[in-house]
Amino acid sequence: MQLLLTRIKLNRLRLVCRYSTPSLNDTYEAISVHNPRLNALPHIHPLDPTQEVNGPLSGWSFAVKSNIASPLPTTCASSMLSSYTSPFSATAVTKLEHAGARMIGTSNMDEFGMGSLNQSSVHGPAHNLHPENGNVLHSPGGSSGGSAAAVAARMCRVALGSDTGGSVRLPASWCGVVGFKPSYGRVSRYGLVSYASSLDSVGILARSTRDIRDTFNIISAPDPHDMTCMSKSLRSRIDTLCASREWISHNTFASEPLKGVRVGVPSEFWVDELSPSAIDAWKRGAAKLESLGCDVIPVSLPHTPHTLPAYYTLALAEASSNLARFDGIRFGTRHPPTQSTRASLKYAQTRTMGFGDEVKRRILLGTFVMSARAYENYYLPSQRIRRLVQREFNRIFAMPNALCTTNTKTDARNVDKVDAILFPTATDTAPVQGSNNGLSAYVNDVMTVSANMAGIPAISVPFGLCEGMPLGLQIAAQYGDDDLVLRIARHLESQPA
Repeated sequence: MQLLLTRIKLNRLRLVCRYSTPSLNDTYEAISVHNPRLNALPHIHPLDPTQEVNGPLSGWSFAVKSNIASPLPTTCASSMLSSYTSPFSATAVTKLEHAGARMIGTSNMDEFGMGSLNQSSVHGPAHNLHPENGNVLHSPGGSSGGSAAAVAARMCRVALGSDTGGSVRLPASWCGVVGFKPSYGRVSRYGLVSYASSLDSVGILARSTRDIRDTFNIISAPDPHDMTCMSKSLRSRIDTLCASREWISHNTFASEPLKGVRVGVPSEFWVDELSPSAIDAWKRGAAKLESLGCDVIPVSLPHTPHTLPAYYTLALAEASSNLARFDGIRFGTRHPPTQSTRASLKYAQTRTMGFGDEVKRRILLGTFVMSARAYENYYLPSQRIRRLVQREFNRIFAMPNALCTTNTKTDARNVDKVDAILFPTATDTAPVQGSNNGLSAYVNDVMTVSANMAGIPAISVPFGLCEGMPLGLQIAAQYGDDDLVLRIARHLESQPA
């Protein structure tokens, strides 16, 4: 009888969400049906009709990743912060609430954002909705896997995540939703618990690019609380550069709505780990863009093979510094030693008990990278690679990087340059939860880290299924060219895969 009632609820939810926008009551009903299986939302905000605010997002529901400050516990999925509630909310959360959206809960994640499978959480692993009729639980991806799973299961309309090396786009690909990482500094990081400060971005997950754009328009604004957030003058200069590209058609209702847009296909992303299904989706995506009026040409980014090791070197170095504050005195649940009174041992006991194995592994590696000898052998070369990666993107994109020029006009079109690039989000579909451990888990980021190293916008769009599991394609463009990325994604997702 209970199984029959659950199936009736699922069928009702599918009909409601297919033909209309789900109400808040439908959202909470979806939570009651799916969350026990998916473990996507460890903390749920009770529905309070008196808190309704009129605004452009009235009636919307959103979830917040557990490393973003909100009225609910900000645990970072770690026992270190299991009892911590932030005294303030992140800028992105506050802006959504002021726009009328209702926060429904915090989403599961890899501890402190360190992982790509969502299995290192103190709340237990989150699971993928797909395949909907299967008995085997697959990984939703990480580290924003809970946000992606919640959106896929219609437990919220949009969700906030953090993207350090693909933590929004990889889960989006594996869960069959849209995941957007804005340009670095577009969205304020105030209230985000830092993993690697120079790589972190607050990202958005939703079931459609339209919802992504509406949310992005609300939370993308200058913020005096975050010195890395884009200034008003920089945003204005970027808008002027984007508007000066006369070769791009803006007739969205034409038979070829993307006519004039030149899209590059970087050959270096054709890695050995790429599955046949991902390659097939990549080819079909390029063909779809051509049918929409795009010119699709090959491009080269020679330093792409070095990006993944350079990324992990820099990210772990920054993480070892950022996580030093969690010592049981400034932040974190304190675990005092039973006998010794030495301060260093008090810190050691707290950090040993509070951090999980993956976090401790990355702190140790990051501390080693920042040691005197390793600094020159690993850290500095990685910074040089990062700069080379940024220069390569500047070389292939037609629009100049607003951080590197004072020009307010894009030069005449160069036939060798492109406006955006297209490549797979992941090497394959989601693995079974718990089956992909060790070094192979680190390779999951190979397709996504380049965008973070260069600070450019990137979005993952669902593009078909392989044996019932979703696959996504990724679109990236020049720093600040977020609107073009969203525009291409909107047309690509509207086409049948």
